[in-house]
Amino acid sequence: MAGTFFGISVATTGLSAQRAALDIVSQNIAHANDPTYKRQRLGLSEGLPIAQSQEATGTGATMISTGVQAGTVQRVRDSLIEHRLMQAGESSAQWQFMANSLSQIEAALAEPSDTGLQVDLNAFWASWNSVATTPESVALRTTLVENTKALCSRIQYLYKQIGAAVDDLNYSAVDAVSNINEITAEIAKINSEVGTLSGGSSETNQLLDRRDGLVQELSKIVSIDQFGDGTADFLITLGGRVLVQGNHASQLITEVDGNGNQAIRWAYDGQDVVIRGGQLKALEDLRETIIPGYLSQLDEFATSLVEQVNAAHHTGKTLTGADGGDFFVAGSVASNIAIDPGVFNDPRLIAASATGAGGDNQIAVKIAGLGDAPDPLTGVSINQAYRKLIGDIGSASSIAQKQSDAQSLSLQQFTAQQQSISGVSLDEEMTNMIKFQQAYNACARVITVMDEMLGVLVERTGSVGR
Repeated sequence: MAGTFFGISVATTGLSAQRAALDIVSQNIAHANDPTYKRQRLGLSEGLPIAQSQEATGTGATMISTGVQAGTVQRVRDSLIEHRLMQAGESSAQWQFMANSLSQIEAALAEPSDTGLQVDLNAFWASWNSVATTPESVALRTTLVENTKALCSRIQYLYKQIGAAVDDLNYSAVDAVSNINEITAEIAKINSEVGTLSGGSSETNQLLDRRDGLVQELSKIVSIDQFGDGTADFLITLGGRVLVQGNHASQLITEVDGNGNQAIRWAYDGQDVVIRGGQLKALEDLRETIIPGYLSQLDEFATSLVEQVNAAHHTGKTLTGADGGDFFVAGSVASNIAIDPGVFNDPRLIAASATGAGGDNQIAVKIAGLGDAPDPLTGVSINQAYRKLIGDIGSASSIAQKQSDAQSLSLQQFTAQQQSISGVSLDEEMTNMIKFQQAYNACARVITVMDEMLGVLVERTGSVGR
């Protein structure tokens, strides 16, 4: 049966509940500009009812509520939107990394410009044309030697610059693995701390917000799968293998593989990590496939240049009447292409003539036309081979940038959706503040009224006894 002070007791629960709700409003407002914070709300429920006897009610035994109970502090979130946000962040990071890397390679080409390889290649063919006009001119032959040297230096430089991108990616792989290990260790630590706290508290929710932010950060580095939302059942997998489970995090390492690259492996058994997305996927594609493909194209271009010019040069006569030898160092590729030392030291050894007769320029004319002549083996001319390399890099860079822009827009859209659900709205919080304040005042007023009623009861019943 409800006692004399039952009404005050019920109103007191209301005071406590509204005050707790106002505390949550204050917490939300304080984190209004924190992008990782998820707004909180207090779960309110009816207090356990008690039986009211027939004598007390006059209508038969009934159950009467004991007021309101403040339950757990809940985070407002949508797990589906958060999963899509994680996927969008992963794709955006992957394409942004790809676009930035390809942009750097494209910048190294410096095409079209006055400092690109195409300028040196054009000067090389033009020098052969000049020698063809006056084959006996040592000065023009010397200019050809100098332009050839410049072309070789430019090809070597370009090969080195593109190859340096692989070195940069290896450094990035080491840094990424270090970041992954730090993040997963922090996630495991948070899981351990959450396990020691009571569920539904503000402190627990702050830790879970921190964990969500770390998971989002981790997914941008490498594609992961997340299962569960508690502590004991919380699981992150990478390539189908456990990366984080509860308070345990598996470590990753980097080791030099057979190609000289930093391979990413599991520390506990040395197996390669299967990478399906994120920045590391772009890194892996660039390092293992895309950049080696560009280097191979540059080698093919250099090899075609060396072999075709040398083949024609061997059929000619030098200015001294001797048979022509190699113009380029035989067998050289993009990384070490060079003019033959003999020709470099004595331009008279350039075989511009087919017969050795004065004024004969047949070989010089033939070599000058090799730039646009189809390769006997590939059907692609020397100039076409280089233009294809430029086009492939430019096209890949453009596609990557467009994909990066599209994925960035998608990320912004999912971020906006997530914030509309979990973010703090100051207008909404101000409305809640007024609502809880009025409820608090009303509960206080009930207590005041009950106090006045009890005061009257005590005073008047006391008068009867006197």
